[in-house]
Amino acid sequence: MCSGGYSIRRRKGGVIVDSATLSANEKERLVRGYVQQMWRNIGPRQDVPAPDVGTSPQMMGWMMDEYSKLAGQYTPGVITGKPVGGGGSLGRTEATGFGVIYTVREALKYLKMVPKDCKAAIQGFGNVAQYASIGFNEFLGGTVVCVSYWDREDKISYTVSKEDGIDPKFLMSITDQYGSIDKVRAREAGYVIEDADAWITKDVDVLIPAALEGQINIDSVKKIHPNVKVIAEGANGPTTPDADKIIRERGIFMIPDFLCNAGGVTVSYFEGVQNDMNFYWVKEEVLEKEDQKMTSAFQAVLEMSLKEKVYMRDAAYMVAIARVVKAMGLRGWI
Repeated sequence: MCSGGYSIRRRKGGVIVDSATLSANEKERLVRGYVQQMWRNIGPRQDVPAPDVGTSPQMMGWMMDEYSKLAGQYTPGVITGKPVGGGGSLGRTEATGFGVIYTVREALKYLKMVPKDCKAAIQGFGNVAQYASIGFNEFLGGTVVCVSYWDREDKISYTVSKEDGIDPKFLMSITDQYGSIDKVRAREAGYVIEDADAWITKDVDVLIPAALEGQINIDSVKKIHPNVKVIAEGANGPTTPDADKIIRERGIFMIPDFLCNAGGVTVSYFEGVQNDMNFYWVKEEVLEKEDQKMTSAFQAVLEMSLKEKVYMRDAAYMVAIARVVKAMGLRGWI
């Protein structure tokens, strides 16, 4: 159960492969083969897989179809992140990135910071980072000064910067499906291509690591600019425990990953609800419901943090565990 309050049973698992090197046919055979091996261990009331790094809505659709064939009935609720029109939910694509920004908005409100005067640096330019960039610009009126990405040609990461603010929609237009930006066209448009760690050194108010785990570590944490006030963990586990200790000592406001990036699992839950109803909401309704849930979850964690005088990460664990304990008590397990 995440701190957002959803009792969706989730584990992590997958196939070690660079999906960018596979043809569409190879991808389909791979994901269908995975379901053939795992189908007895998943199900809408058992374990619901969701998209992650290297996947796409089409892959989720293939997996749902394969499970349905093996189970002998159409079962859209077995997988989330499916294509719209194939059991998917509107708003699921934007959900994780927008959810990050809903929590950043609440953090800035608590810290009495004016969003339109704030700058952010974002690591990554996959799905989460793309929509977090759009949300920071359009919802908060703030400025995103850089993003970073993995260059598939050079086999190295770069930071793409623009001091007066990037245009995330333009960058998306020159980015391939795996988040690799066309750096030649970026330079032509006035962007500066910097080294991989440049994002973390920026003089900004908000840092949003939205790529892979362990990116803020004992070495990189020392590069964080003194003016950074908020870290919003868009990725899973982007901060190592030793770096987390330093962040806590510096008094930087932390929005922990399983709260900050819970927008994706929230709308995944909404997708399952819509599958059960066989009735689908418009995008505005999905995003409004997500905003309400993310805001409520943030406020519950903040309240716990202030009441118990604990770090936000610890408070998020306390809220989540308390809800599990309550649910166990209601079922008579304890």
